Amino acid sequence: MSDFQPTTSGEEWLGHNRGEKRRLWERLNPRHRKLLRVLATALALRQSKAHLPEPVRARLLAALDELERLASRIEQLLTLRKQP
Repeated sequence: MSDFQPTTSGEEWLGHNRGEKRRLWERLNPRHRKLLRVLATALALRQSKAHLPEPVRARLLAALDELERLASRIEQLLTLRKQP
């Protein structure tokens, strides 16, 4: 299994939040930062089609599909927050 090496760090990527006084990454507590790192690693593994044992790969793909559905629901809720 090859390790995925991102071109920029999560801190840099999340820091490109225009208009915020503090970078988004700096506003996250350590537990949430760890959560984002774990998610990024899992997404990178799926994207790179890493060679994982089939049971692990199937469970990872199912969990990531569930994550995408959850992220969509959260995104919808966040857009409601911005409406007057």
